[in-house]
Amino acid sequence: MSDDMFRLVVAGGVVFVSVCFLAQSVTVVILMRTLLRLKLQVEPLLTKAGPILDIVHTTAVDVSPKIMEISTEAVEISKNAKEQVNRVGELLTDFSDRAKAQVARIDGAVEMTVGNVQHAGESVKEAVLKPVREVNGVLAGLKTAISVYSHGRRQSVDHATQDEEMFI
Repeated sequence: MSDDMFRLVVAGGVVFVSVCFLAQSVTVVILMRTLLRLKLQVEPLLTKAGPILDIVHTTAVDVSPKIMEISTEAVEISKNAKEQVNRVGELLTDFSDRAKAQVARIDGAVEMTVGNVQHAGESVKEAVLKPVREVNGVLAGLKTAISVYSHGRRQSVDHATQDEEMFI
């Protein structure tokens, strides 16, 4: 490459860099103007927000220990509630076991009572029917005696044997 050509390439590069530098300078100036306008708009907000931020900071500092205390108490309440629920569960289990045992005892007592009532019913039935049978036997004997005395004749031995066979 010749010297003239080299100088033209270097000169073109310098011009290109100069144009880039100029574009960069213009961009920085525009950015500065925009930031100044933004600063003018934000400054009134900062003066209003400053006291609010101070109040928020003070409140956060004051409330922070209380929030920690409340969370600690909430954890304790949760533990106590869990223990109480466990106790109630144990109580219900114990109550259920006892109730089952009592129901089994009552069931046994009812079964025994029903058996005793049945036995008593059979005993009463037997006690009532035995005298009735005896009275029937006495009345049958009286009827036969009246029949024999009223007819004036004795029945044959065959008839007596037949009557005895009925009772056997």
